[in-house]
Amino acid sequence: MIVSLLSLQSRRARSDETRVALSDAADRFAVLAHARSAMFDGGTSSLEIALRRVCHALSLHAEPRSIAITFRVDQPVGDMPADRIAAVTLVANELITNAIKYAFQAGVPGQITVTVGRSADGAAVVAVVDDGMPFPDQPPPGGSGLGLRLARRLMTSIDGQLIEPTGTGKAFELRFSNNNKQVTA
Repeated sequence: MIVSLLSLQSRRARSDETRVALSDAADRFAVLAHARSAMFDGGTSSLEIALRRVCHALSLHAEPRSIAITFRVDQPVGDMPADRIAAVTLVANELITNAIKYAFQAGVPGQITVTVGRSADGAAVVAVVDDGMPFPDQPPPGGSGLGLRLARRLMTSIDGQLIEPTGTGKAFELRFSNNNKQVTA
């Protein structure tokens, strides 16, 4: 329903900027709705299933630009509350979407890899890595940096961390406990 309302508003928008913003929002909600429906496959909540669905859905958006998105599980993170899965999935969606939009020049193929695993101290880790252009110090033209600010806040809401690339690195890491504590935002 939200996707339909955003799409309708997008078609009615008078400015191109507003039309694009509403269309982007509709696309993001559609991907997240798809992932949310997958979270309970088999009756259990699963971060891996939700992230796999997000990667697949975003692959369809990236395919015309020759950007491949791969997903792998190095080590499962186990059962997690749905609200924690939703927060991590939303942050991963934002990072992948930003990479699709800003890391690759038109006509240049690329790769985005999303990996689930554990750190040496047992924390759950989701890594989002791309082989595109280096991460800029400032938001790209037309970008506000709002997505990264939201991502940081979402990770903080689950007592997690968003670790951004340093230097010429291209790896974002989401680190969090996979305990069953409910999220409070």
